[in-house]
Amino acid sequence: MKNSLFSLFLFVFITNCNSQINQKIENQKSFAKTYGYVKYFHPSDEASSIDWNKFAIYGASQVENCKSENELLETLKTLFEPIAPSIQFYFGEKAIDYDLKKITPEDSANYELAYWQHKGVSLGMTNKGKPYSSIRLNRNFEIDNSSPFGNIMTSLEASKYSGKQFKYTGWVKLEKGSKGTGNLWFRVDKSDGAMGFFDNMGNSPITEDKWRQYEIEGTIDSLASRLVFGCFLSGKGKLLLDDMNLAYKEGENWVSIPLANSGFESKEITDEGQWKHSGSGYVFDLSEIDKNGGNKSATIQYEGNIEKGKGTTLFDRGPEFGELISKKISENIHCQIPIAVYSTNEHTFPKSNEENLSLLKKGIANSSTSNTDLAFRLGNVINVYNVFQHFYPYYDVIDIDWTKELEKALLKSYTDSTEKDHLTTLQKFTASLKDGHIRVSSRNMELFVPPIAWEWVENKLIITDVYDDIVGLAIGDEVLKIDGQSAIDFFNEINSKISAGTDGWLKYRAQSESLYGPKDSKLVLEIIDNKIELSRDKNMYQANRQNSIKKITYKQINNDAFYLNLDLVSMDTINTLLPKLEDYKSIIFDLRGYPKGNHGLISHLLKTKDTTEGWMKVPQIIYPDQENIAGWESYEWMLETATPYLGDKQIIFITDGSAISYAESFMGYIEGYELGTIIGQPTAGTNGNINPFELPGGYRLSWTGMKVYKHNGSQHHAIGVAPDIFVTKTIAGVKAGKDEFLEKAIEIIEQ
Repeated sequence: MKNSLFSLFLFVFITNCNSQINQKIENQKSFAKTYGYVKYFHPSDEASSIDWNKFAIYGASQVENCKSENELLETLKTLFEPIAPSIQFYFGEKAIDYDLKKITPEDSANYELAYWQHKGVSLGMTNKGKPYSSIRLNRNFEIDNSSPFGNIMTSLEASKYSGKQFKYTGWVKLEKGSKGTGNLWFRVDKSDGAMGFFDNMGNSPITEDKWRQYEIEGTIDSLASRLVFGCFLSGKGKLLLDDMNLAYKEGENWVSIPLANSGFESKEITDEGQWKHSGSGYVFDLSEIDKNGGNKSATIQYEGNIEKGKGTTLFDRGPEFGELISKKISENIHCQIPIAVYSTNEHTFPKSNEENLSLLKKGIANSSTSNTDLAFRLGNVINVYNVFQHFYPYYDVIDIDWTKELEKALLKSYTDSTEKDHLTTLQKFTASLKDGHIRVSSRNMELFVPPIAWEWVENKLIITDVYDDIVGLAIGDEVLKIDGQSAIDFFNEINSKISAGTDGWLKYRAQSESLYGPKDSKLVLEIIDNKIELSRDKNMYQANRQNSIKKITYKQINNDAFYLNLDLVSMDTINTLLPKLEDYKSIIFDLRGYPKGNHGLISHLLKTKDTTEGWMKVPQIIYPDQENIAGWESYEWMLETATPYLGDKQIIFITDGSAISYAESFMGYIEGYELGTIIGQPTAGTNGNINPFELPGGYRLSWTGMKVYKHNGSQHHAIGVAPDIFVTKTIAGVKAGKDEFLEKAIEIIEQ
């Protein structure tokens, strides 16, 4: 009897808990919907004066306390009426008439109509200007056209250091209160036009407000022509740097390479012709007050490059006065929001209560941006939901219930507690969108990897490269378990956090991201009859470089055939090779990766000029939820023909799932104009300009803001460019060190 009573009590308790959390989720959804409608479509001056990122957090915290729909209604009024004084909430099943008189000034002839137009969206995004833009018509605006970072750099001739181990160091600190991050960076340019070693501390940026020496170490490529290096500030704040040093290893000794003005003791940073600086919106100076050593340090400080103006039309269509967003936002609550309001030079009409607006702004300003706070996590999820709800252009070709995904992300936020938890929730939330451009990152992510590469081959996880000597592990070995978990289960979790349009891009991302972890953390692999512990001691840039070293930029296959790797060879190099290419009957172009600015090659394959219009389109939006899209702005390349003409030769293109975006624009021409035989695997199925944005807490998210079609007008997204001849890797080929894709291409030309 006692057990029965306890079971009944437990059942009731769990049922009540589930009911409470379900109601909380519904309340947050109501806030989320209203948040997006007002942020992106209500044109009041008050709405444009707040910090929307923090408002999402503050609003979520207030809604969290609501225990009934009546409390929710009053809370929504308190949150939104100060910034949208013409908004109306009400209980009921049906829409009620909205009284336009209360938002109509007595003499409307002296007023202009204000409303939002979005070409894609730039409101809240990192990049401003083409191809994405958001404008409030007839309202004053300020746009920060600053560069993504401010940079101090220099370069040296490199040939005498080729093959040498190097160490690049500098003393750096961020001024207290800075919101950005600092990074040393080092790049090797090679004589064949390709980029060699590269590291910009992307996995461990500088965030400390104390002087500390940072270091980049590596090996200078054998074909090095120039060493390029420096330090940059990304975002807002102030960065100080001092005592830069570069050295190479000779035997057991480190030999310093002379750097003029390495301690920034001159009158100007650029004195003595050594250091240069760049970055719109950033100011570069010398400080005699705060330095590591000597008398001065160099400073990079964000000031902003603010453009001011008055919103003018982005496209012809706009709403009329009286048009409303009329939506049901909960089971019993409706909202009505005007999307066009009257305005003068001074203000939109009607004005809100200044006292209520002031109180709201104080609450917003005090919102926490700590990962440990529930409201912070809920606010970020709500922010992300609305970007895609109103502006993601591919809902017509993917099968997704985005509101259901919002519910899952909100629910997960209640149990998350760490930065990594929240990052995982945001990744899984957006993975469902099948957009290969989506990457969710945190500024504190550590992207270190062990000295291996692996890949799924013949449905088995196979070691494809070993960078260091590892006893008991060889190329071609099958990995059965990872940290005690089956390889399949381990990768299922990795895959669940990756947004991908095609299986090829998913596998390409997963094979690298499955290796990421904190510096020197361990990864235990189980292969047949053996268990091996690896240390993540390489950053991802070092690993990528070691992988690219083995790639060939270009070579003669035989007397009749030539090979070029478009991932590595620049257009300048191609131009020097063109006379030579005329002498070959067959040319193999390898585009398993990302073109090196060389799409001009296409013009040498075209027999007639390019006539495909509008294969890239940006939506023109004035209504929420992507209803009644106003139109599309078209973009295209319109390539001309060029000599020498190479299209009369046997042309082979190799590609696979690693080819994304610009690579797919390139391959789209090969497919659309039938400029060659395509072999390999389908491309990533994601093309178009990215549109990144940042969230509180240092989270960054990129995504695709435009719609891209194939040249025949059919769907490209989540399909990609399919090969004419499919090629797959084999375990035997991996063990033998074969490039089976290239071998297939050679087989075709020899036939």
